[in-house]
Amino acid sequence: MAGPSLEQWISDLGLQQVNDPDVDKPVYRLPPPDGRITLSSALEEKISASIREARDRRNLSRSKLAPLPGLSEAVYARYEASVSRLSVGRLIHLCEVLGASPEELLAPAAPHLWAKTKAKWIC
Repeated sequence: MAGPSLEQWISDLGLQQVNDPDVDKPVYRLPPPDGRITLSSALEEKISASIREARDRRNLSRSKLAPLPGLSEAVYARYEASVSRLSVGRLIHLCEVLGASPEELLAPAAPHLWAKTKAKWIC
């Protein structure tokens, strides 16, 4: 099965080329409704803030939460401060120990992926 060409795929999805200073090659992103594409460092900051807020809503201290995914408090703090990037596996583990859905932690960084107005982008 050949599938669509790369150009057709980009066009069909409405992706826009973005020059992100944190990535050494051009990347393609889906622009949100306001048209402002968030660069990768800002995405990481929003995800970090979302994790911190989820922990705060559950009234858990860093010292209580950090050991649950097998982390020291200092390492966990680096995730919340957006100093260290989370792997997908670590994010899933944090969802488990926080009792949070991936949507709760990721939607603040990319709300357009959960938008009700564009049915094909609902996750």
